[in-house]
Amino acid sequence: MKTISINRNLMIGLVAIIAFFVLQAVGVLTMGRYTEREVVEVARKNTVAQVGLAELSTLAQQIRRYEKEYFIYVDNPEKRAQYQKEWTGTMEKISTLLSRMRANTDSALNGDDVTQVEKWTGASAFYAAEMTKVFAEVNARADKIQQETAQAQALAAEVAANSKGAKTKEVTPPVSNTRMLMPDEANDLIKAGKDRFSADLIKGVAETFAQKSQATLALTTVTNEGFNKMIYGVMATVLIGIAIGVYLLISLPKSVSEPIQTLTEMVDALSRGESAKPVASIKVQEFKNLSAAVERMRIAQELMLQRLKKPR
Repeated sequence: MKTISINRNLMIGLVAIIAFFVLQAVGVLTMGRYTEREVVEVARKNTVAQVGLAELSTLAQQIRRYEKEYFIYVDNPEKRAQYQKEWTGTMEKISTLLSRMRANTDSALNGDDVTQVEKWTGASAFYAAEMTKVFAEVNARADKIQQETAQAQALAAEVAANSKGAKTKEVTPPVSNTRMLMPDEANDLIKAGKDRFSADLIKGVAETFAQKSQATLALTTVTNEGFNKMIYGVMATVLIGIAIGVYLLISLPKSVSEPIQTLTEMVDALSRGESAKPVASIKVQEFKNLSAAVERMRIAQELMLQRLKKPR
């Protein structure tokens, strides 16, 4: 029969309860730090990404406005040059920003985001190439118009000089055969570039910004889930600790009271000189010696009674 040790059971129970308390503390600390780290890191990444996306969106809107202004004033040399300069400067900023986002040195973007940035870079490069063609066409026409106009003016001056003091037939100076692009014509030349720029970059940036905003708002859910897991873990360890405590409350008194009652009844019978049965096997280690002593007393008493009963 398996022997029970009160000390061992008590130590096992107490160690188990202490272990669960330690596990509870470690779990709470670990989950708290994990949740905090996740929330802080995600918030940092989303904030950095949103700053870049907002700047890119602003620059994209600006460059489209400069494009439209350029076409409106395409026949005005001063304003045309001004908006071409503004457009070029803004495109340089966009290219620099896209390069920085592709490098992703701050790890603010995930793999899908970087793939999107690659797509935006392609759209931006195509748009820039198409707009450069428009600039070249407009500038070429402007130079040709200027050249033809100068030739016409020189011819007119020569005709006027030759006609002084003489009655000659009036000569009409030649007019430039080249004309500047109309705004609608210039706009048609950039259609493919601006359509791709709008569809891929402007729309893509807006969608990615919205996703980052949703991810930031979802941090409350991440926090709640973390704390819920922590609460469940605490409740589980508390319930297990309570179960161990209840087991000890039931088993320990029983392991003490049963052998004490058995031995008390036997000692009582022996004290009255009554015949007692052999001491039943005691399963509790701490009562083994006491049980053996009572058994020896019973045997000694039986031997003494047997001697007294023998005739002299």
